[in-house]
Amino acid sequence: MKREDKKLLQHFAQVEEEFVEKIIDLCYQVEETYSYRLTSFCHPKQEEIVRSIAAYFQLQAFSTREMIATEFSRMIIAPTYYELDSKDYDIMALEILYLKKFHSISHSQVLGTLLNQLGMKRQFLGDILIDENQAVVFIDRKFGLMAQSQISKIAKAPIKWQELDWETYSLASPEEGKIREVLLSSLRLDKLVAVTFKLSRATAVKLIEANRVKVDYVETSQVAKALDLGQLISVRGFGRVRLKEMLGFSKQGKYKIAIEVFKK
Repeated sequence: MKREDKKLLQHFAQVEEEFVEKIIDLCYQVEETYSYRLTSFCHPKQEEIVRSIAAYFQLQAFSTREMIATEFSRMIIAPTYYELDSKDYDIMALEILYLKKFHSISHSQVLGTLLNQLGMKRQFLGDILIDENQAVVFIDRKFGLMAQSQISKIAKAPIKWQELDWETYSLASPEEGKIREVLLSSLRLDKLVAVTFKLSRATAVKLIEANRVKVDYVETSQVAKALDLGQLISVRGFGRVRLKEMLGFSKQGKYKIAIEVFKK
């Protein structure tokens, strides 16, 4: 990284620095090779980072989310004269075929099987979409081809793979959470986790300290981390919650907050 570009880091949180440095390096590669570069799969906050850094370098940034509204996107950083070709995203959508009458598979089972059997990192996997009708994985093409040839079972379920056209794949309606009103003495992470999922504060603290909680997709062990409206909090094994709206204060002076809860 050039000295004059290190000032970019001051605009991002410390936990984002490693990702920021990778994107800056990709931008240098684009400038030096006059060709595009691919990112790993990005969550929405990372997509914002990619766009801002690409703009700083006066480069283009494209996202698969412009074509299909998945939670995780893959991005292309390219020179100004590059014209987008969707094949350059180098991803696949693979449907997992299995006998639903006799077996069931979970998100964690699919994730664990792909990571362990293919020796891949999570960053090469996009969304894993599972409902009562279908199971679909968005994945880097290289690892998708490996999965097709190497994986024939997930948990106890024999499976087959079927490639779908990811550009025309019809996503289910976005998950809708249940809106609730809660009272919080402060907007601390441990208090929100405890109240939302009806846990003791001690249990909430243990979950956070065990790195089982993410704020806007980033793991945190800060029990007293202050939260803002709009943030998404994920608690492994319990679900997710988004702070929606400040509704005022109770007679006891507690915050009245509208939250949207997505149970596991």
